[in-house]
Amino acid sequence: MRYVTLLLFLMLPLVAQAGVYKWIDDNGKVHYGDNPVASQPNVEVKIDDAATIPSFGGDDDQMSREEKRERLLQSMQEDRLEKKEQREQQKADKEHNRQKCNRYRDQMRHYERAGALYKLDKNGERAYMSDSERTRATRRLQANIRKYCR
Repeated sequence: MRYVTLLLFLMLPLVAQAGVYKWIDDNGKVHYGDNPVASQPNVEVKIDDAATIPSFGGDDDQMSREEKRERLLQSMQEDRLEKKEQREQQKADKEHNRQKCNRYRDQMRHYERAGALYKLDKNGERAYMSDSERTRATRRLQANIRKYCR
């Protein structure tokens, strides 16, 4: 039944002089024909002759195919470039995270080995960390290591 409907639809340009009617049968299937069916509500279909005449192998059709092909190829190339940029960005992010990971691990080893930790104050003098400050700094380092060393 589908093939008949499709065939009728494709032959519409051939019967463009006659009126084309569309109706839906009791089973809900759509039908097209050149004569209205009295038992069903019909809708006359308006057909634009220029838009429905198929061209098989004409220059315009070939040009259209070439344009479509070029657009498709261009779109595929843009997708490839976008994916390549994403991979490069991911690679750069991974390298940046690796460097941070190494820096935080080195700092953690220093914290573990050092007997006393200090920071330089505004005058350039050593300001030693208390045990609670050292614990907080160690926890921050551990969190950063978990974040960047995956």
